[in-house]
Amino acid sequence: MRHRLLLVDDHPILTDGLKMIFKDSSKFEVVMAVPTGNHALALLKTQPIDVLVVDYSLPDMNGIELIRRVRAACPAAKIVMLTMHDDGQVIKDAISAGADGYILKRNTMSELTVALETVMNGQPYMSPEASQKLFRLAREEENYEPLTDREIEVMGLIIKELTNKEIAAQLFISDRTVEVHRKNLLRKTKCNSTVGLIKYAFAQNMV
Repeated sequence: MRHRLLLVDDHPILTDGLKMIFKDSSKFEVVMAVPTGNHALALLKTQPIDVLVVDYSLPDMNGIELIRRVRAACPAAKIVMLTMHDDGQVIKDAISAGADGYILKRNTMSELTVALETVMNGQPYMSPEASQKLFRLAREEENYEPLTDREIEVMGLIIKELTNKEIAAQLFISDRTVEVHRKNLLRKTKCNSTVGLIKYAFAQNMV
């Protein structure tokens, strides 16, 4: 009996290619290819699916959100993220959300088959490139100094695009103290600008 496979990706060239690859597979049957997360969630209500291959960038939601919702709706289903995104934080978020496997689109399709077979056997699978990115992220996080409660407060106001003077007034501190907090934030997060701080805050789910 072949495992029932659902493809969730809005690139027809990719999904058509995967359908051809699995057409003669003795282990996997592509039930359908859908372009959005909502299509996938609707299908899961009507058809049994053993494993999903999910892209990160979807028109209606990102792949992380879809993984969370699939996990809630169908805890037994296996999920492999197949994506162009090799950012360590995205990989970490996918695993935290419940992905069983993570591979990059630039890898060979033979690796996808290996990934699917591995997760269907109850083991996680991650491509070597993704593993390296996750390792580097873990090393970087070890080197970050923890932020103080006040620094987190200041970070939240920076994200709202308040000036030093406005932050000072809201927190009842001096402009100079705000500037010290801002410099400490840049140093601790290893960012070079306010834009970098904002990106860091979003990556760390601080907003």
